[in-house]
Amino acid sequence: MGVAALLLVGAAACADEIQDGYFHTSDGVRLHYREAGTTGRTLVFIPGWLMPAEIFDGQLRALSSHYHVFALSPRSQGQSAAYAGRHTPELRARDISEFVEHVAPGDFVLVGWSLGVMEGLDYVHRFHPHGLKAMVLIDNSIGEAQPPRAAPAKRRATETAAERVERLRAFVRSMFHTPQPPEFIDLIDQSVLRVPNDIAQELLAKPYPREYYKTVIYKEGVPVLYAITPRLREQGAALVAHLPGARVTVYPSAGHALFVDAAAEFNADLERFLEDVH
Repeated sequence: MGVAALLLVGAAACADEIQDGYFHTSDGVRLHYREAGTTGRTLVFIPGWLMPAEIFDGQLRALSSHYHVFALSPRSQGQSAAYAGRHTPELRARDISEFVEHVAPGDFVLVGWSLGVMEGLDYVHRFHPHGLKAMVLIDNSIGEAQPPRAAPAKRRATETAAERVERLRAFVRSMFHTPQPPEFIDLIDQSVLRVPNDIAQELLAKPYPREYYKTVIYKEGVPVLYAITPRLREQGAALVAHLPGARVTVYPSAGHALFVDAAAEFNADLERFLEDVH
């Protein structure tokens, strides 16, 4: 059974395993997060572009017996409050910092996926969290080697509201190589489609050269797990060459949301990595 199915099958029996939490940022925006487990090392998950915290429910359930696991819905995404102002890189990094301070005042491991890789590394660069013990970077460029191929379902120069819905729905479905339950896809669609187009595009407009991200990784000096699909294999090889001890795992049969498509494998790889983090 796939991880997404676990979000639906037996939900009544597992309802108390994952809890919803909320906190207010320093500028008064109410952000939503998911939490599971109460003991062990703290893991903080940051999702990708327009995604809700629930995308990581499979990890929260699988890892909560040994770890205290949190997943954030960034502002305007998922069940977090919509925000009409600019979603600048500085603001997004500050949100992560305040979230970490709220849920993980001690040591923690940061796990970012897709845009969450970039925003997580930006947070690390700006705030230098003293409790950061390791980073897990899931399927995005880290500024090494050659840039990856462009993502599918790019925005047209002009499009109608109906065309935008079609494009974003196609984007959501392109993230998976295995069939997912309709209820799970609908939940993601709701998060993606609620973000206004100007904000969605602003989130992608990071003002840094691509090398910025690898510089953050090498300067921080903490253990790194790079979990990727084959399109990023060259960047993984460059990471290992420049950062001895870094671990790279390639998931050849998974889509961009590899932790959903290959949930059991990813969760096991993550646990093996965490066992060696001190």
